[in-house]
Amino acid sequence: MSRNDARNTTVKRGGIKDSVRNALWARTAGRCTFCNRRLLGDQRTYLHSVLLAELAHNVGAIAGAGSPRSATNRDVDDTEAEENLLLLCHDCHKIIDNPDHVGFFPPEKLRDIKESFERRIEMVTDDGGLTRTAALRVGCLIRGSFAMASRREVGETLLAANYLGLVETRRSGDFACRISGSVEGRGFWDAGQQSIDDVLAQVQQAVDSGDVEHISVFAIAPVPLLVYLGWHLDDKTPTRLFQKHRDQFIGWSWREQSDPADFEIVASQQDESAEDVILICALTSEVNRAALPPEVSGLPTIEVRPIDSLTGPILISNERSLTNFAKQWREALALAEAHFPNARRWHLIASAPVTAAIEAGRAVVRDIHPPVTIYERMNAGYEAVITINN
Repeated sequence: MSRNDARNTTVKRGGIKDSVRNALWARTAGRCTFCNRRLLGDQRTYLHSVLLAELAHNVGAIAGAGSPRSATNRDVDDTEAEENLLLLCHDCHKIIDNPDHVGFFPPEKLRDIKESFERRIEMVTDDGGLTRTAALRVGCLIRGSFAMASRREVGETLLAANYLGLVETRRSGDFACRISGSVEGRGFWDAGQQSIDDVLAQVQQAVDSGDVEHISVFAIAPVPLLVYLGWHLDDKTPTRLFQKHRDQFIGWSWREQSDPADFEIVASQQDESAEDVILICALTSEVNRAALPPEVSGLPTIEVRPIDSLTGPILISNERSLTNFAKQWREALALAEAHFPNARRWHLIASAPVTAAIEAGRAVVRDIHPPVTIYERMNAGYEAVITINN
């Protein structure tokens, strides 16, 4: 099938005029209106290109419960007119017409996405109306019960944030990391690191092949494993972190109404002779320094803490708060390098939300920063459990 033949092929409904199909193809440059995927696919059979395009209706083509969005705006004169049609890939078409997702895509939103996409095509850009993302889910035992973001929770959160996720193949959709055992169990920390390694290897393979260009992270795990996860995430691939909030009505979505928190750095006096430094991240609660192991007690410290805000589990409920923390944490690491240039090891003790712990790990630069030993609060005090950048 040639490209010209593909453009003249009825891709979804036989009653749509060739002129309408051709106009849609031209206005979208042969790309999916939502995710920008090329609709004349790269896969080929013998002498044929694989056509990936599907025509979707904004207002349903016919009245009735089986026709998505058919109950609204029935004043549309011609449901087969170009103005009421979208050119989509199969994944996007399936998502917007899914009965569980229709509420996320009212006709006015679909029109806005279509118009915005067509304007960008006219300006010769490569961006789609929605961002296609791969979901990385990490879960483990929390107080005796296994906790992990469900596929439904992830799907609804991504759709509300204008992302397309959880497509049909794992290679480009859903990567699940299940960490077994409890923190007191033998070999838990090594097994947890191995589970993260295995799943991130699959993610990296998908990134290298071009199947994944954006990652959304939904993680629940002890702080040391979250730091380890952040340290392993690929800096070259755009990544967005989501966090489970205690407010059930918010779920994993970020709250934008609250004022963002700001953070400050509190550091010991500069000491070029120091070989060990403690990095303290006190966000969820204060760090009890009396519980530090004797071998690190009394070492110079660099601490990042909130300004004019009490520590607590809801401190980072606004995504801008996370951005502010990440910036200050990177400045804290730069200060550690400047104030303690001969340090051979950093000791990280963090009481932090999930996303902040991941950002703490992402800030550690391979082969530049010294090894970082991460501690977990146990009954008897803080214990060293994981070392990164070794």
